Amino acid sequence: MKRIIASLSIIALAVMTLGPVLTVANETVTTGLTKGSGGGSSPIIKVKWEMLDLKGGAPGVGEEGKDDSPDPGAQFLAPGTWDGQLKYTVCAIATDPNSVLDIDGVYAEIYYPAGRAYSEDPAHPDVLGKPDTESPGVGACGAFIEQNTLIKLGKAEGYELFCNQIKNKNNNLPVFYDSYNYGEICAADGELMKETAYVYCDDKTLKWEDPAGLYKVVAYAQDKAGNFSNFLENYFEYLALTGFEKDFTNVDYGEVLLSTPKKISGNLIWSDGTPTIRNIGNTRLKMKVAQDDMDFGKTSGNWNISYDARVGTDEADWQIYDPFGYKGATPISTDYTQLEDTLELSEIEEMDFSVHVEKWLLPSEYTGTMWLAADMASFRTCK
Repeated sequence: MKRIIASLSIIALAVMTLGPVLTVANETVTTGLTKGSGGGSSPIIKVKWEMLDLKGGAPGVGEEGKDDSPDPGAQFLAPGTWDGQLKYTVCAIATDPNSVLDIDGVYAEIYYPAGRAYSEDPAHPDVLGKPDTESPGVGACGAFIEQNTLIKLGKAEGYELFCNQIKNKNNNLPVFYDSYNYGEICAADGELMKETAYVYCDDKTLKWEDPAGLYKVVAYAQDKAGNFSNFLENYFEYLALTGFEKDFTNVDYGEVLLSTPKKISGNLIWSDGTPTIRNIGNTRLKMKVAQDDMDFGKTSGNWNISYDARVGTDEADWQIYDPFGYKGATPISTDYTQLEDTLELSEIEEMDFSVHVEKWLLPSEYTGTMWLAADMASFRTCK
């Protein structure tokens, strides 16, 4: 009988051991939480700024608090190179009446310039709008770019950056909250020296194709109880740069017949020597062109040679123009002919050229000079 009872006990134990692994598929469990009330005061953002990232390395370390203009706030020059980057740094000084140890994080949110739209480009699907028109778009237009966690600098690094390089060399760079100022923050017994406040920074980049304009930056902190600081806002300016590159140094019209246009077509292949241009600035642009007379001169006051040019492949975009002057002259701004199509941010496009000869002179071969330039085109409006 005891053996039977023992055997039954073993069987029961086995059942108890195996039982919990048996589950029913797709069962749900409810969850929940409540934000801690947290006592004490909220953290404070005392001051914030943006500056050039001159030396890299750890965020904020080695920077000299510079920008590209003496005007208040930060202004940055675009790189002006294809696939180039502007490196800059966002900084803030944060404190907490409950102790800086209570600060859980310091953050910065960055926004595109308002009122400026991108166009659609298959190579850059993050931008929107209709190409080759002035219709509104929705890319950029003040949109949120990203949130960044700022990194705390050491006492000596933070003090040197803010109270020496910025305060003494570029003091109109930052924006202050409420009545805070250099005297209070940088005093010998101030919060940076007493380590009851710290400098927080993060290195960021803008691309060559990001639009020129005023970028909004909002800095704030949060403590361990979830309390938010003030939200301190300012703007930095990505200075407008209108620029282009070309992959050709010569336009050879070849054999030309009298009174018969001779066209030279470009393509979208970069660096093969067939006329291609691309936008390397941070604005939209319109190309313009000027050419001398290649020594053809005039007959009865009319030029013996004329030209056509266009950007892109739209037949309606051909622009006819005369030489601006005789060979050896240098064009001025009024001598250029503006072409119709607009080059969008980071757009690559072909250029086509045509020549028309009305009268031959004695030479059988002619050479001359073409000048290319660009004007800034207005940004698209936002929907």
